Amino acid sequence: MQLAALTLLALAAGASAAPIKGFDRATIQTEYDFIIAGGGTAGLVLANRLSESGKQRVLVLEAGPSPEVVSAYKPPGGNQFLAGTAIDWSFYTTPQEHLDNRILSYHRGRCLGGSSAINGFYYGRGSASVYDDWVKIGNSGWGWSDVYPLFVKGTRFNAPDNHVAKGFDVSYKTYEPSAYGDGPLQIGFQGYVPPSGVGFIEAAADALKIPIVKDYNTGNSTGVKQGTGHLDANFMRSSSYDSYLKQAQGRPNLDVLYSASVWKINFNNTSGGGKPRAQGVAFMDHPSGIVYEVKANKEVIVSAGAFQSPQLLMVSGVGPSAQLKEFGIEPVHINENIGQHLNDHSVFSIMATSTPEFSTSDMVATYSALREAQNEFYNNATGQYTAPSGITNAFQKLSEDELKKIGAADVVNAGLGNQSHIEYLFESIFYPGGPTPYYTPRSNETYISLTASSMVALSRGNVTLRSSSMAEFPKINPNYYAHPADRKIAVASFRYLRKILAHPRMAQFTAGPNKGEVSPGAPVTDDDEDAILAYVRANTIPNWHASGTNQMRPEADGGVVDPRLRVYGVDGLRVVDCSIIPVLPDVNIVGPVYMIAEKGAAMIREDWNDS
Repeated sequence: MQLAALTLLALAAGASAAPIKGFDRATIQTEYDFIIAGGGTAGLVLANRLSESGKQRVLVLEAGPSPEVVSAYKPPGGNQFLAGTAIDWSFYTTPQEHLDNRILSYHRGRCLGGSSAINGFYYGRGSASVYDDWVKIGNSGWGWSDVYPLFVKGTRFNAPDNHVAKGFDVSYKTYEPSAYGDGPLQIGFQGYVPPSGVGFIEAAADALKIPIVKDYNTGNSTGVKQGTGHLDANFMRSSSYDSYLKQAQGRPNLDVLYSASVWKINFNNTSGGGKPRAQGVAFMDHPSGIVYEVKANKEVIVSAGAFQSPQLLMVSGVGPSAQLKEFGIEPVHINENIGQHLNDHSVFSIMATSTPEFSTSDMVATYSALREAQNEFYNNATGQYTAPSGITNAFQKLSEDELKKIGAADVVNAGLGNQSHIEYLFESIFYPGGPTPYYTPRSNETYISLTASSMVALSRGNVTLRSSSMAEFPKINPNYYAHPADRKIAVASFRYLRKILAHPRMAQFTAGPNKGEVSPGAPVTDDDEDAILAYVRANTIPNWHASGTNQMRPEADGGVVDPRLRVYGVDGLRVVDCSIIPVLPDVNIVGPVYMIAEKGAAMIREDWNDS
């Protein structure tokens, strides 16, 4: 039966189930036990785990298509060509006051698999102390000892056994086998590593006085090594779509409908008193252009990410009073915290010229080099296309004395002293690409970039509505560098980037004067803090780790969900995604999001006696 039949039956009292077409021609019904709003990183983990026992009927609604409509999502070398495609939301920020009022592009995955299908491949977990801090602010059961087994459960590691035979450098491709299990998500190393990447590891270790470590993913992220990525044994992306969903595909109790945007959460009539209860959703079926409704007998689970999860709550009547009033939305529950406390990492780079054999930037800049790399990859699974541009990284912990000395004492005061503070990345291209106010890259030159990102950003932004419709993007204001400590750490990290670039193990791979540095170049000197900060403001972009807009903490302290991820003030509604993160881990967040979804699914099953 077609979608038109679904809406008529769904709106009728006592309607029976009616099938419609869905993912892989699955059958969509009018009623489910669980409806998951968003088929991204977290949503597809939930889909797998909640349908695992066969006892629950689960529906996933995803606004975007299958990621396979953009085949470049799979190979590591393709990650430079995903922005602005059919699987990118292509969000944008409000003018950023502390970044010269620039409006920044903000890329998020709009497809099954979400941002795990378009990100830069890096997989990490962060420091144990961050999760222990989650407990200290009121989230029992979320400490490192609680969540580490879930990190292990969801992953399995592909050892680099075939790398030498394929001609790949295996320096620092080390890992701890006990940190991984036999889960759906595959973790491994990139294939190709240029000599400059190895040089970065050795230069960073000496310049930053940090150890070369065996594995970041056991609870201590400080150090440097070859980073781990969510990659299968053939150097292809392992997203939540490729791992969790494909493992669950074909289960008769799991239906997935893509090209279907959830527009509203429906609540029951509360005129008789008691908490409102989420009873289903309305969604837009994009192929037909018609809005339909479907009922949730147990729970609606929102997994739409840091921007659209709070937006969906607000357009459904759960949010700050001023927002609901401004757009004429009938209040279901007032919570002033929804959409607030947006926290993100940001990045900036210094760029240097290099000889071609130490860079992959020609693969981005010239058609012939790209075709050559692609042919080698697809024919032999070798060559530059087996590597993303930058998952070779280092994490530095600053002493309390140094934090205070550089003017970032508020990081210590915020309780963030016992973790990594700055991430440094080696990028084998001119990153983030395109001209900057300081330099325009040329097709006849090749480049490397060294990138810095504060892991302890204290600035907070927000997500607010443009209208009462999910069809319009929300207003996204990360508010980068609003806090003075963030600016001080940026200046300090700039100086450390130059130390790494100047180190003999790194400098040997550059070409030209001034250690090859072309952006910002010699006019910006290390002792000119104003000039450094001006460069940072002009070149900072998001690191794509937005979180915290539906925080897990007591409601009186800014929370939106409790430690079991239930939305305060209503029943039958949870949020399970990056928006619940109360303190941003000192790492890229795809790993923590997988863990959050594993834990969320386990708690939901426990609450409904689904063993």
